[in-house]
Amino acid sequence: MHITDSKWWENAFFGLHYDLHANGNDTELGAELTHEHLREQLEKVKPDFVQCDCKGHPGYASYPTKVGSPSPGIVKDALRIHRDVTAEMDIPLSVHYSGVWDDRAVELHPEWARVDAEGVGGGEHGERRAGYTCLLSPYVDELMIPQMMEIIDEYDVDGFWVDGDCWAVRDCYCERCRAEFERRTGITEAPTDRDDPNWPTWRAFRRDLFVEYVCKYAEAIHARKPDCAVCSNWMYSLRMPGPVAAPVDYLSGDFSPSFGCERAEVEGRYMDGHHMPWNLMAWTFTWTFPGHSDHEHAAWQMKTVEGLCQEVAEVMSCGGTVFLYNVPQRSGWLTGWHQDMLAEVADFCRQRQAFSQHTESVPEVAVLLSDAHVWRHNPEAFCVGESTYAAEGTLHLLIENQYHVDVLDETRMMERIGQYALVAVGDQEPISEEMAAGLEAYAQSGGVVLISGSHLAEDHPELAGVEPAGEARDQVWHIAVDGKAATVVGPWQPVRTVDAEMYAAVLDQQEPGKDETEYPAVTIRKTGKGQIAAIHGDLMRGYYVSHHPRLREFAEDLLDSLDISRKVNVCGPSSLEVTLRRRNGLLAVHLVNRAVNPTLTPRLHIVENVPGTGPVIVRVQVGDEPQRVTLEPGSRQLQWSYADGWVEAHVEETGIHDIIAIE
Repeated sequence: MHITDSKWWENAFFGLHYDLHANGNDTELGAELTHEHLREQLEKVKPDFVQCDCKGHPGYASYPTKVGSPSPGIVKDALRIHRDVTAEMDIPLSVHYSGVWDDRAVELHPEWARVDAEGVGGGEHGERRAGYTCLLSPYVDELMIPQMMEIIDEYDVDGFWVDGDCWAVRDCYCERCRAEFERRTGITEAPTDRDDPNWPTWRAFRRDLFVEYVCKYAEAIHARKPDCAVCSNWMYSLRMPGPVAAPVDYLSGDFSPSFGCERAEVEGRYMDGHHMPWNLMAWTFTWTFPGHSDHEHAAWQMKTVEGLCQEVAEVMSCGGTVFLYNVPQRSGWLTGWHQDMLAEVADFCRQRQAFSQHTESVPEVAVLLSDAHVWRHNPEAFCVGESTYAAEGTLHLLIENQYHVDVLDETRMMERIGQYALVAVGDQEPISEEMAAGLEAYAQSGGVVLISGSHLAEDHPELAGVEPAGEARDQVWHIAVDGKAATVVGPWQPVRTVDAEMYAAVLDQQEPGKDETEYPAVTIRKTGKGQIAAIHGDLMRGYYVSHHPRLREFAEDLLDSLDISRKVNVCGPSSLEVTLRRRNGLLAVHLVNRAVNPTLTPRLHIVENVPGTGPVIVRVQVGDEPQRVTLEPGSRQLQWSYADGWVEAHVEETGIHDIIAIE
């Protein structure tokens, strides 16, 4: 990767992220950072790009800004050293810049703060007031953009990764926002309650303001330096479903310090659907979160190399690129053994780069992330809360049964639905009428729909082929599974079949053959050339919070009965995930091993060991007989055969991330 490469972010594969969130109490920023030390550490890892600190959430710059507030603790200009070293090494340099969230700006200009419904400025974060700015305040024009121009002019940076942006947006009831809302909508009172009929209009207004704000600073950056990359952290992720409308150059996010694999598996599958460059950042450190009685004895700890490799494997298996978040000492010193670990992870990634980067997903199964569902149920404009639990539970149920799955919002689903053998819509309430009509047309043309939710009989009776048989019941219910029962907590809807057949009944207790009710838990409706299987309760959210194996077994039996036309079949444990990707004659079956030893617990977040899994049998639809089938990385030989358009490969044992490469 070279600084002079046009659109360097399109080909960068592995990066490093260093940020400090400089504050007003710092005393030694940059004191121990030297040109020689930084170069020595970067040469260990050999990243394609580097991101360093320039301004974090406290709002103090870690470089000697003339525009904003420099931290009083600046001893040496670390940004200058990073720029000089990366320029010398011909590596692009991006900077970490906190956008909407700026404590110092709000402290100096309280009139720039967002104002809550009670008239209080800022916003809560942890146990203190946070500097959440108003999107219509002068902040972006008088501080943010001028400071970004200063950074470009003084340091010639190659990118901005804007943090504290969409996820820091809060509803603002200042006079500016109230007046603009009335001007745009004609509604004189800004809603403060979700039950207000104008609430969806209010939230759409907040989202529009954020996109306009990002457009403003992105256009300013591109005007000053066209090849300077702009990214707003977590924009167009699960937090913000829908088409990309802002001129950002790539998509990105930093997943949770703990249990990063779970975030990567869903965010990666969703971001990949935008068909534009994207990456995800793994935190290299973690801790056991507050909420436990002994949390005051916990401390931030570096993860293991194996744990980090498992997290980045999730990203690479979805076609994404990766970077690692490591915190320098306040003096700017990069801890040597940390960088040694990062170098090991970098080597793990490089070995898999050729089978991941610039590949595309082979469509097989799609999970719907309903825009309308997210917007109705999220707690803040772009904070998901529990609004994605059902979609994620649907994904988990499928990938733990070894289905290759993409996650699509309504726009992308409507565009591509005909490419998939199965479309799963888990407890999404509401889905648009256009999407419901699209699902019906898809099924009539031969597709298979799996849909769930206690709202189906009321909202989409024709789609499910049922009608309500009384009120929905918010109680525990059960489904028979191989002589036993799986239990679901949450509402279910008693229904009568109209244009469908019962597949399984609701049990009111746990004894199959004795406790069946007259009400279907699952119905199947034939329509045209396809079929629609409907689960009449919120099973997918229930699976997200329990992951009970009998629910997974029930789903496996149901899916098998639907005779889905699959392109890849894997015989292996539920901890083994599969993705199917292709590029220019290469078909790659990614096998990601999610097993861990010892088992993770609320007090044990660090993956110590990933035990090998096997033997595994993989069958892949390929068409013509391939010339070569190998286990990558390392071009390892494996037992394979070809017949009738299918390759069958036997893998004795999988590591953290192995790839069957078919050429």
